[in-house]
Amino acid sequence: MSLKHALMPFAAGLITSPARQRWRHRLADWRRRLAGRPRQATFYFRLDDPYSWLLAQALPAFSNHFALAIRPRVLLYLDRQMYPEPEMLEQLAIEDAARLARFHGLRFPGHAQRPDPRACLAATRCLLRHEGDERFWSLAHALAGALWEGDHERLANLIAEHGQQPEDQARLALEARRDQFIEDGHYLSATLHYQGEWYWSLERLDHLARQLEHQGLGGGAWPLDYGAAKRPRLDRPPAAPGTRLVLYFSFRSPYSYLALQRACALADHYRVALEFRPVLPMVMRGLAVPRAKRFYILTDAAREARLHGVPFGRVCDPVGRGVERCMALWPFAEKEGRLREWLLAAATGIWSQGVDAASDAGLKRLAENAGLDWNRARRWLDDDQWRQLAQANRDAMMAAGSWGVPTFQIGDTALWGQDRLALVEQALQNSDPALPERPAE
Repeated sequence: MSLKHALMPFAAGLITSPARQRWRHRLADWRRRLAGRPRQATFYFRLDDPYSWLLAQALPAFSNHFALAIRPRVLLYLDRQMYPEPEMLEQLAIEDAARLARFHGLRFPGHAQRPDPRACLAATRCLLRHEGDERFWSLAHALAGALWEGDHERLANLIAEHGQQPEDQARLALEARRDQFIEDGHYLSATLHYQGEWYWSLERLDHLARQLEHQGLGGGAWPLDYGAAKRPRLDRPPAAPGTRLVLYFSFRSPYSYLALQRACALADHYRVALEFRPVLPMVMRGLAVPRAKRFYILTDAAREARLHGVPFGRVCDPVGRGVERCMALWPFAEKEGRLREWLLAAATGIWSQGVDAASDAGLKRLAENAGLDWNRARRWLDDDQWRQLAQANRDAMMAAGSWGVPTFQIGDTALWGQDRLALVEQALQNSDPALPERPAE
């Protein structure tokens, strides 16, 4: 094992530890009190981001409940290198936002189209002019509604009524904010920043609510459960006979790991066949994952892991050789009828036990933990048949409308993210068992 791989689990354990998180919160609060500043979070809002509009609908009540000042920062331009397959992301986000809006009782049109970029810039210039006004929230809601609902007349009337920041001034400000946003440590709009920690979208408001409650704010629990989409109820009858749930999975994705055991429990409860389709990670498909994105994903996954009681933190990144060796044993594990056990053992070892899958000793430990015979398993390491299978899985995932993991597919419905299991549960209850067969091997 290299020195880097030997030290990695300890470094990752420190970065993701609850003690470090608590220390950062206390330090940030001490600095705030020393400076005499009020409690304040920054909200990064983008009009053409559907998740921004959903979060903006929740934040005024959230702010009032916790007496937390929220300072909006309007964005429009983002760093494109942070987003693989941006066109697919835009379409999937629109569909996902519509589902989340129905689930949480929020406003978003069911058949929305991406707003015209010129209209987005015009509306953003209007909102920038009023960023520091008390009317920001009502204006943001009105502009976003007009944009996403395609009401051009209402949008024009709002802009005429409230005015705009000059275009050249607005463009310069928005470009500077894009660059500063990355330097500050994030890349996704619809994000809150509070006391050094980032909270993306509705599905992380539960974490911020708990933090504020621990600080004695709110006078009671936050009444609206925006973390509910993460948790299936597991209280409904079995799904229709023949229903299949497909999980697109990567050994290098912490979110795939967080989804894995919970997806198994969901499939078992509803008596559906769970089909695993491993794919190569983005970085091994030639897509860059910048540092700000890697760091946020690691710390966010640790926070989600604690929420769900999933062991996490002593990480040994398997990128490259480690992933390839885990993928090479996938066909063998499937042949042995132990693919579920192999994925669980490998992911648990990688993300919580610091096992180096690139080494023979580490891979042997993982294989044996999955109940596989190591002497037989190791013979598959020189067999490249998995590469063709992985490419077929990626093609199927892309055809379903997604590009990243974990992706769930039920019939024609694709759902992306380990924080969508309640929506997966709904889809299982409403599914047509028909699903395109697995790609030819």
